[in-house]
Amino acid sequence: MSPKLCLGTVQFGLPYGITNKSGQVDELEVKNILADASKAGFSWLDSAQAYGDAESVIGRNLPVEHNFQLVSKLPAQRQSIFTANHVSIWEQSLQLSLSRLGISCLDSLLLHSTDDLRKPGAEFLKEWLFGLKERGLVRRLGVSIYEACDLGPVDSELLDLVQLPLSLYDQRLLQNGTITYLRSQGCLVHARSLYLQGLLLTPADRWPSWIDQATRDHHAKLGAFAAGHARSLLECALDFARVQQELDGVVLGVCSRAQLDQLLKAWVMPPFLQDQGWHVWSIKDSFSLDPRRWPR
Repeated sequence: MSPKLCLGTVQFGLPYGITNKSGQVDELEVKNILADASKAGFSWLDSAQAYGDAESVIGRNLPVEHNFQLVSKLPAQRQSIFTANHVSIWEQSLQLSLSRLGISCLDSLLLHSTDDLRKPGAEFLKEWLFGLKERGLVRRLGVSIYEACDLGPVDSELLDLVQLPLSLYDQRLLQNGTITYLRSQGCLVHARSLYLQGLLLTPADRWPSWIDQATRDHHAKLGAFAAGHARSLLECALDFARVQQELDGVVLGVCSRAQLDQLLKAWVMPPFLQDQGWHVWSIKDSFSLDPRRWPR
């Protein structure tokens, strides 16, 4: 069974993405994208307090009748130590998200940084999070991670939903058993960065100069492979995602209705990578795989 579609919304609040030339999505276009995604059966909307004004834009433009489950994230906290006084700050932050989104509760609230659970006083943060479920303000708790080691400080009770990077090129958390482990714990897994901020969809000759030649050559080979099978790079990226049966959802962002239409058409294409061995496209260049390390 294929994972469910989750609409990423960072572009609704910020000019996000290394290949994004159009900037932040116009609000009227957001309204149309949300309406189209709702009709197409997207199950989730993924946002965050750190995504500029994305939550407010979503709240103003949600279709009257929709079945989206909404996910948001608590920003990485700047404080080095937590005390009981911080609970009111987190509470205000959550209530602001709910107000912006125009809802009374979230399906899921994730921590944007698990490092917050390593800090002195982290018990105040955990108690507040558990209390949100008891009060019916969130259905699920979870975390957003980059690497398996990010799960180190996370209590199992916080693992209702984990969002993690996964793509045709970045298969680390698939190959090292992290996804299998999370599923064995009853945790939902959502994959993000399927396009590597659009790099995977961009021909190698248009990549930034700081990417090494070996990785460029690898991408050029994928382009030739796709062309030889009369497929696009988008179809390759999504075909890989569709066959991951341990995934519950895939987070995919768009900047226009036209991009959403392309995504939906590619999503229902007959699979072809499964027979070709998608694992051969995995790369080990951690610099190219981690946007936190890219030049600004």
